[in-house]
Amino acid sequence: MLGRRRDDGPLATLTEREREVLALMAKGRTNGSIAEVLVVSEAAVRKHVGNIFAKLRFEPGSDRRVSAVLAYLRGSADPTG
Repeated sequence: MLGRRRDDGPLATLTEREREVLALMAKGRTNGSIAEVLVVSEAAVRKHVGNIFAKLRFEPGSDRRVSAVLAYLRGSADPTG
């Protein structure tokens, strides 16, 4: 059991780049700012953000960006709780 990686639930399904994007979102960065930091296009950031929302299964009508950041900060992506 020692050395086992902690299971982050649905957050574990995110790629390393998606985790980087989510971490920058949690710091309050805009898509444009995230693109500058990661040296990618803003379209690439939008694609990563969309993938994050899809993988974390947030409803389109909800404030998905806030929900994703809260899930990241909690270390769990359970949108119900």
